[in-house]
Amino acid sequence: MIMKQNILLLAGLLCLTACSPSKQETTTDTYHSLRGEAVKTTPVQIGSHGDELTLNGDVSCDESLVRKIFIPCTGRVRGLTVEVGDAVRRGQVLAVIHSEEAADYNKSLTDADAQIRIAERDYEMRQDMHHSGMASDKEVAEAHAALIAAHAERKRLGAVAGINGFGSRATAVLRSPISGYVTVKNIYDDSYVSPGDEGDGEALEIANLSRVWVIADVYESDIAKIRQGDPVTVTTMAYDSEVFHGHIDKVYHVLDSESKTMKVRITLDNAHGLLRPGMFATVHVSTGTADKALYRVPAQSIVFDNGTDYVVVDDGHRHYRRQPVKTAHVSSDYAYILGGLHVGEQVVSKNALLVFNTLGNE
Repeated sequence: MIMKQNILLLAGLLCLTACSPSKQETTTDTYHSLRGEAVKTTPVQIGSHGDELTLNGDVSCDESLVRKIFIPCTGRVRGLTVEVGDAVRRGQVLAVIHSEEAADYNKSLTDADAQIRIAERDYEMRQDMHHSGMASDKEVAEAHAALIAAHAERKRLGAVAGINGFGSRATAVLRSPISGYVTVKNIYDDSYVSPGDEGDGEALEIANLSRVWVIADVYESDIAKIRQGDPVTVTTMAYDSEVFHGHIDKVYHVLDSESKTMKVRITLDNAHGLLRPGMFATVHVSTGTADKALYRVPAQSIVFDNGTDYVVVDDGHRHYRRQPVKTAHVSSDYAYILGGLHVGEQVVSKNALLVFNTLGNE
């Protein structure tokens, strides 16, 4: 519904442009028609800009939010249905490996339970005999130590079974340790697997993408300009209207021998899941070399027409007007103006070109 209203508004504005006489200011009626969802204003501020460096990079998983699932034993894979890119939940069963090793391990657990029962009976018997004077303190202590050892062995076997996912049957269950997405898959349903089949035995990899890394390349000639902590903005081809804010949290102080570039890392919040591993990213780095304070407006406020930069000012008296400005610097977020504006003036920051065109030619 909102999109339909905006389309109707834009159509009305084009009619106003075609039908109204040439002028630099709006009438009161036109002013009211422009106000609303389609047009927004932002106050002029004072700010300074530094040298901005543009880097190319890629989105990748935050390694602290990645978990690898390894093949615990030799056997046949059953029930594997997930593919790379699928969402999974923590604790979800991803596959089951039917294995002779798992069966042998379950037998060891059963034997350990039986050994505990034997040790418990022997300890109780030794205690009764001790009360009757038929067993020494040493014999009771030895029986108690044997019981403790039997419990310890059962606990050890249970811990190993839990690590390897051994179930009550002759199976090992592969579960997702976290909620996230499958990023690597090295096993297939109904295939025969063994630890170490795929390098280090990694069967699946799960990544939580609520936070991601952007790894960017810095050319050798620009290394001196980069510092850990420098603020950055990141844009992507997939979401050209979205700007992601962060800072350089790690500098890799080693150059690639072939490309002669050094890598830097930016960690970004990705709660909405827009950023995905493998995306191309453009990183704009503010290197902190600040110039003098200038007037600052959103970069979307600048309209270029016939060799001159303009902003559209809401003068506070139910009129818009064009204001020519001299732009000193334009970054991905802001434009820095040398003069022609006053702090606090409201300039159009959404659909500035549309409003500009309604004002006619000078």
